[in-house]
Amino acid sequence: MKKRILLSLLALTISVTPTAFASEASNPTQSSKTKTEETKFSLQFPLATDQYRVSAEFSEKIDPETKAITVHNGIDYAAPKGTSIFAANDGIVIVASSLKGFGQTIVIKHNSELTTLYGHINPGTFLVKVGDTVKKGQKIAEVGSSEAAENQLHFTVFKQDEAINPNLYIKQSSK
Repeated sequence: MKKRILLSLLALTISVTPTAFASEASNPTQSSKTKTEETKFSLQFPLATDQYRVSAEFSEKIDPETKAITVHNGIDYAAPKGTSIFAANDGIVIVASSLKGFGQTIVIKHNSELTTLYGHINPGTFLVKVGDTVKKGQKIAEVGSSEAAENQLHFTVFKQDEAINPNLYIKQSSK
């Protein structure tokens, strides 16, 4: 349900932003990239510190009693409050607000296929707003615990509106 709400919000945001990704609008050859070129796209690790731990992996679980599938559509990185969060790649901010289940959240559209979501941001630490162009490695906010039990960053990668394992595009910072 949360995924559908988020995707609806993303679709609405994109539909009201005709040039949702400015470099695609100004560079028509970019939008004609092949799937192979898109797959080679890589993302920077979104945290500024090695003082983190993975508290929840990207996963699908089947409840043994109800047989319902539960999806954790990203990776949770527990980190000290105030740890810098960086844009994983160049893009356009399409959401910078509170989303149910994610708390204070930033969503960045990187290209025609990939979008990243940064959740549980420390309130009052947004350094970007909707419509801003961001660069890979640019500080966008700080880790907090909005709608989470502990200070953490929830990081999701969407490929064509489907949540995929972020580890396909990033490597964890070496500790």
